[in-house]
Amino acid sequence: MIRPNLEPVSLYNGGSGIKQRYDASYQDAVTILQASWAEANANQRFETGDSTIFSQWYGTDAINNRRSFSMNHIRRIRLMITGRQRQNRKSTIVIPIENGDNKTADQLTKVIGWVHKNNNVYETISQAFDYGAIINGMNLLQVWMDWREDPISGTIKVENRDYSSFIIDPYFKKSDLSDCNFIIARTWMTKAEAISLYPDWEDMISNANYDGTKGDGKFQYMAENYNYGMRNLIAVDEYYYKDYRKQELLVDTVTGESQENKIKDPDILEYFLYKNPELELVQQTIPTVKLAVFIQGLTAYDGPEPHGLDRMPFVPVYGYYNPQLPYFPQRLQSVVSNLRDPQYLYNRRLIIELDMLESMATSGYIFKENALIDPTDVYKTGQGRGIALKEEAQMTDVQQIQPVVVPPTTQQVRMDLRKEIVDVSGANEELMGAANDDKPGILSMLRQGAGLTTLQLLFDQLDTAQKELGKIILDLIQINFTPGKIKKILEGEEPTEQFYSKAFGKYHCQVEEGLMTGTQRQMQLAQMLQLMEAGVPLSPEDLVEVTTFQGKDKIIENMTKRTEQASKMQEMRSQIEMQELQSRIELAKARAHADMGLFAERTSRVDENRALAIKQLHEANHQDELALLEKVKALKELGSMDIAHIKELVATAAVLKEMERADVEPLTKENKTSGNGSQVG
Repeated sequence: MIRPNLEPVSLYNGGSGIKQRYDASYQDAVTILQASWAEANANQRFETGDSTIFSQWYGTDAINNRRSFSMNHIRRIRLMITGRQRQNRKSTIVIPIENGDNKTADQLTKVIGWVHKNNNVYETISQAFDYGAIINGMNLLQVWMDWREDPISGTIKVENRDYSSFIIDPYFKKSDLSDCNFIIARTWMTKAEAISLYPDWEDMISNANYDGTKGDGKFQYMAENYNYGMRNLIAVDEYYYKDYRKQELLVDTVTGESQENKIKDPDILEYFLYKNPELELVQQTIPTVKLAVFIQGLTAYDGPEPHGLDRMPFVPVYGYYNPQLPYFPQRLQSVVSNLRDPQYLYNRRLIIELDMLESMATSGYIFKENALIDPTDVYKTGQGRGIALKEEAQMTDVQQIQPVVVPPTTQQVRMDLRKEIVDVSGANEELMGAANDDKPGILSMLRQGAGLTTLQLLFDQLDTAQKELGKIILDLIQINFTPGKIKKILEGEEPTEQFYSKAFGKYHCQVEEGLMTGTQRQMQLAQMLQLMEAGVPLSPEDLVEVTTFQGKDKIIENMTKRTEQASKMQEMRSQIEMQELQSRIELAKARAHADMGLFAERTSRVDENRALAIKQLHEANHQDELALLEKVKALKELGSMDIAHIKELVATAAVLKEMERADVEPLTKENKTSGNGSQVG
């Protein structure tokens, strides 16, 4: 659990001060936590159905010295709650905030998903919820680096710490343990395993003295202390304690972002600040965490937290925690803590009821002395048995003892106690899948929702714990994973420039829960399907690309061919449509040109007609002038004639005119007559 090549503390010259601090922290906390350990141990025994816990927990005559057995209803409720959590697991994802880089957030999500998948982290979270929140009251998720498989970048591991394997500051109140002063975690292992974890301390581990018959009296509820055939094990204690350190912070006075200064060379730092005048170097003292390691009671290491964290590498997973209560066992409770009394009362009532039923079959007889030929006849059982009386005995000398009549309400009381177990847990029959009424489906769903509401606190606290776990894993990734390992995890994709930026993790991304699937590809597929339901157009090729079934390359190839064929057909149809459209456009242009020519022709004829009209007007004027001239000539000739001659001419003209009229009138009458005849006909 410690990065290799860390210099150990001298066994002879150092380590005494930190050992005293370790012992003091243990003694201060164990007196408070012992009662909580006893409660957690009782919870485990109740959950497993250990009937001997009744007399030990409630007194020797708890059930009037009757036979001890248990009809365990606690496990059913526990499995219902944990089963609900397993069915609705959430994955840890990184989402960008404040206009953060989506690509960097996606890469961090892929790497975190890879860590969870390869180390079975989601199952570990479920186990911590099961044993911690439901049974024990609190378990810890410990994050550590295993350098055996990858000595360069390390492997991130998450371990579920049982209540009996750690000592925690009993006065912590915050779920991120920022106010926790210390945590002591003990691990029992063989020397070979310890050497593989701490190869630089091989001599110290080999010389460690252990005795399988006795220990140091610490962590009394760990199974290894009961000597269940556990031999040749040594105790490795990790003591995380809160401390403070100096920090140089680079602050951007424009954006307000800050990041710890990693430049150690003062000349380079001065040049860097000169080139970036908006940055300011701030000296401050910040809280941090240090680690001391003890192997079989000997101090092996005392120094900074070796993984580069300034926080406890633990996440608490608890049930009901009320930090305002002064007494720690009351402050920290589990679901089983509240089910112990209803379970005990149910068992007690069931045993009493069974005793009453058994007394009906074996009630016995009252008989006078010397009234029976064979006194053992009253002890015989089975069908057809008889009792022989002496000749002088009376029939009333032997009477059967009437059994106690079980009241009809007895079973109802037991059923009420059974229902009480479910009610106290916060669940209901719908969630248990045991409702026997005829309620409609929609009402059943509403009642399931109401049952989940009473358990929502447990699930919300688990979500918070998973977020904190994701933050720790994210920090360890940025601190320890090399770009080469990141590129391999990302399947050849280079990490972005902001991937290792602490400022990005602080200001531009947030660890959240996402849809839980087997792989990140399945989660991406589910998210894409949700987007399609919302109306976002996505291609079928994109959906198939993120699936995980076998032979998808051939399917994608066939889909590509069909898409190409469809594209060609569409292109041909588009070309035909374009040609048709072009023809229509050309025809429209031709018609437009023809109309324009006709317009030009008609426009030109207007001028011609105007000129012709002017010409005709001139000709008319000329004719008028000629007529006027002829009149003038006529008048002149008339002026030269005498009056008598003129009269003769006028008379002659009148005679000619009268003769012409005489020739025309008969023709006019004939036309009128023929016209009238046609009308009559």
